[in-house]
Amino acid sequence: MARCTFIWILSIVPFSGLPPVSGFITLFPGWNPFTGLPLFPGLTLISRLILISGLILISGPGRDAHAQLTMGARSVAMAQAHSALPSDTWAVFHNPAALKTDEAALGFFAIRYYGLRELEDHAATLSVPLQRFARTDRFPAVMAAGFHTYGFDLYRRTQARIGLAARFERFRIGFTANYVHLKFEGYGSRGSPVFDAGIIAGLTETFRIGYRISHLLNTRSVSTETDIHPAEMSGGFSWDGISGLLITADVVKDLLHPLSIRTGAEAALTGGLFLRGGWTSRPFTWSAGTGFHFSRFHGNLAVQKHEVLGLSPGIDFQMNF
Repeated sequence: MARCTFIWILSIVPFSGLPPVSGFITLFPGWNPFTGLPLFPGLTLISRLILISGLILISGPGRDAHAQLTMGARSVAMAQAHSALPSDTWAVFHNPAALKTDEAALGFFAIRYYGLRELEDHAATLSVPLQRFARTDRFPAVMAAGFHTYGFDLYRRTQARIGLAARFERFRIGFTANYVHLKFEGYGSRGSPVFDAGIIAGLTETFRIGYRISHLLNTRSVSTETDIHPAEMSGGFSWDGISGLLITADVVKDLLHPLSIRTGAEAALTGGLFLRGGWTSRPFTWSAGTGFHFSRFHGNLAVQKHEVLGLSPGIDFQMNF
């Protein structure tokens, strides 16, 4: 059992961006050979395995493939190529400039990574146009809030967000202020503020470019070289010049991982149905999904396939009012 687990974790670590020794000392029988101190004291081998898997998702392929700060099944199905994705209910979690400014929305989202119950994202968002409270017809604006939690009893990441976005004809701008809280069972917890910003410019009626940057002030929840929420930048475009077809593409880079290219597409079918797909590089993943719009209710399904770790299904539900 121990040998199989040891081989399994070593097969994962090379793709995670973690040093190979990370997998070894995690499965070492309770001790860190470099410091002589207990490593995850009181945890069973299986518990350690689950915990290191969660950390790999944050530090390595899970973060590149899923980013965990990106919510919404529509975005997941389109490979998270959302820098210039127009009018997105979940934009408070990525590019706040893409928030809807014409109607209020309430949404709920969940995704399970690689079939593991312990590795799930759960999120909720609420956005309300400010013209409901003040006359802002010339520059429509919207305020949004979001809540997100990830992990299980040994490791938990929680964040709360509040964002503001405004539209000036074909130009959009948005900001978010976030509080990220990390908890390691047996090692305490710590939180820090994180600030994000984004812009979207419509060059034509059908072609838009977008740019977003996260972690503007480089605050930290942990004092290590591999910060849990490093600065990330992305830029891309969206194009819907063909009726019923939307194409998006992004280039994404953060401080810890190689440059990644992401592309996505969405096709509108009859009866309010949608089909979506996309792929990412570094690491290679593909994604697919579907959605429906029925009056004020929207639902979306998505699945993303990582080349090593497997499938991650996600679902969201939204209501406009």
